Amino acid sequence: MWLRRLWADHHYEGEHVLAISHSDVDRALLPPAELRAAESAFYVADVGAAALGRDIDSLTTGPPDPAWQHLQVTFGLQPPELHLLALCLAGAADPSMRRVFGYLLDSPEPTNPTPALTAALFGDSRFWRPSPGSALVRWHLARPLDDGRDPYSSSASWEADALLLAPLFGDNSVATAPDVRGGDEAEADQSLAVVTDWSCGALGAVSPPPVGFPLRPDTLEEMVSFVRSLPGAEAQAPLPLEIEIVGPPGSGRRSLAARVTACLGQPFHGLVTADAESAAQSSDPTAVIVKEVRRARLEARAVMWEHAEAIPASAWPAITLAPLTFLSSTSELATQAPFGSVRRSFRLGPISRRERIQLWSSVASSPAPPPVSEWDLRPAEITVAARVTPAGELAVREVCRRLLLAGTPELLSSLALPYGWDDLVISPRTERHLRELSSQAANRAQVLDDWGLARLTSMGRGVTALFAGPSGTGKTMAAQVLARSLGLELYRVDLAGLVSKYIGETEKHLRQVFDACERAPILLLFDEADALFGKRTEVSDAHDRYANIEVDYVLQRMESFNGVAVLATNRKGDLDSAFVRRIQFIIDFSPPTAAERERLWRLALQEAAEPGGRPLTGPLDWARLGTQFDLNGAGIKAAALAAAFLARSDGTAIEMSHVLAATRRELEKHGKVMRAQEGASP
Repeated sequence: MWLRRLWADHHYEGEHVLAISHSDVDRALLPPAELRAAESAFYVADVGAAALGRDIDSLTTGPPDPAWQHLQVTFGLQPPELHLLALCLAGAADPSMRRVFGYLLDSPEPTNPTPALTAALFGDSRFWRPSPGSALVRWHLARPLDDGRDPYSSSASWEADALLLAPLFGDNSVATAPDVRGGDEAEADQSLAVVTDWSCGALGAVSPPPVGFPLRPDTLEEMVSFVRSLPGAEAQAPLPLEIEIVGPPGSGRRSLAARVTACLGQPFHGLVTADAESAAQSSDPTAVIVKEVRRARLEARAVMWEHAEAIPASAWPAITLAPLTFLSSTSELATQAPFGSVRRSFRLGPISRRERIQLWSSVASSPAPPPVSEWDLRPAEITVAARVTPAGELAVREVCRRLLLAGTPELLSSLALPYGWDDLVISPRTERHLRELSSQAANRAQVLDDWGLARLTSMGRGVTALFAGPSGTGKTMAAQVLARSLGLELYRVDLAGLVSKYIGETEKHLRQVFDACERAPILLLFDEADALFGKRTEVSDAHDRYANIEVDYVLQRMESFNGVAVLATNRKGDLDSAFVRRIQFIIDFSPPTAAERERLWRLALQEAAEPGGRPLTGPLDWARLGTQFDLNGAGIKAAALAAAFLARSDGTAIEMSHVLAATRRELEKHGKVMRAQEGASP
């Protein structure tokens, strides 16, 4: 109304054809004090302006808008910043307001508000303008438009973050989770805190504290004590705190952070969790991170960044804008804490058998099945398994197995376990050594934990063995017998899928295999181990260097392995000596003696019978077969099976002639020739 009066009082004939009129010049040259006095007098003397003034006064004397006031207090917005933000939000809420701004700025087209317009409308200093370090810019509440002007001049156009409209204009109140602290602390605040939901457009989601049995109480108490010992969000100058939680997926990192936040209580109303990988893939990671922290600050929550290793280096300063940040990763972060913030790292190890059973009891009504009590399951895996309880224990077992072996189907192959100790024909000395291995693998938990001798294991708690000997002497069969006696499943490593020509891929595959098999009830078999555990060589080129790195990694991982692993090789001398030092059992398999060969023949054919019980073998000279033909165990099995097929073709029982013919062919495969008198039937 004032501008219209001012413009109406200044008019020259024909000035409408001028780009800059005479009236424009007159108004620009009026003394500022005289112009302000005339404007103030107009607001009192004009009936319409006076009525509008009274309406405005009634609005300003009313109670403040809670969300608007919270925004101002949280980020320390000064009145000029708040005024500019208000105009920018008005333009975002109603685009037609941009025509009003253009009209007030005497612009020929709609425009966004400027600091100069803010000063004119709200009576701020006409010399004020935002700086790059102002709260508006630092918290991405508003930004200057790139229109060719100096972005921080009084004539620069500004726009607000439209994501602020929903919480400011809508009914977005949300109740936070109740306090889950114990003891006297729990009595301090059991009420629900109601805050405005500022999550519009945010990546993260609120993570409520878990209910039921609290895992890792010592770590929880240590984290809470660490935060309380330092000046936090309640201080005048909060010290940004970062808690790095290192652990494998499913180890309960998010649940632990949520419980820590709940135990801290005021000033925190909970935890919001966001994915750093998603933020890093956006066009402006810093802006995404700032808006996530902004949401957390407005809702008085701590922030947790999952996959924190993905945070770009340029975006790390934005992390410190939160008073309390949790950084979740699978390994310690290489990036140091930004200057001015404090970081402490906590590593989450496996939970104990007692904790697994207690966690199961808190999420399921049935007793804990063997996979939960005996396998090294993580908290998230136990929660998933509990949902399958109605389908039965077999389904729970299969789900747990799939969870443990996820990501390794192309690297491992399962082997059947049809053999027992009575089927294994080896020397007495080898069998004693093998049974000693079985006993140590079965009793390691009692000796290390119950007897308190875990201090003697410098690295891992696993059992590793080397089966060395010529092909066909029973190494794989011994692994099958060993797995069956221990109640384990047997998985053989597929070296073709494991070894990669790409740098770092072999180590990655090995890590997946070892991590999965040391937690599952699995005996891990490396057949033809010399291909992977070979000797390191002198470095003459880059290929040698990377090959040695692979061997070094396998050495370290074998030493820290917590499961049961067997390496089988027929070239023991080709193994790196460092492997031999790290292996607890070295069991040599030798070719069978004549007595052992006779026993192998008998095991293969003597009990063969039709379903009705009629024997399938005729009279066989077992002693001659064991003494006269130098075959190993695998060769005897192959010859026995071939003899059965020959007999089936002839429609007779398995006779000595069939066995001799099959034996002749098996010997020829190995470059041996059976003499005529050897192959003759008795």
